[in-house]
Amino acid sequence: MSQKLPLEMDGLPSCGTCNHSQISLVDKNTAGQLLCRSRPPVPFAIPMPTREGVSVQILTLWPIVQKSDHCADFDDGLDGEEPLTNGESHDD
Repeated sequence: MSQKLPLEMDGLPSCGTCNHSQISLVDKNTAGQLLCRSRPPVPFAIPMPTREGVSVQILTLWPIVQKSDHCADFDDGLDGEEPLTNGESHDD
């Protein structure tokens, strides 16, 4: 069963009307940008030089989206597949 999300003029839900979208106010690099919080933040590693060589800093970021972006969690039911939920994959 697909999610019921607010629809834009073209009939598809957008990040601008999604309950999971939130303006970032915390991080100076993302302040004022729209973030998608429908899924967990995305981890990534940054190499940091140290006196002993290189260490790795692990950070997480919420995906940055635009108000006009379409919701990745939306399933229109046209492909005949069950919608993905909680990161699960389709059965083959």
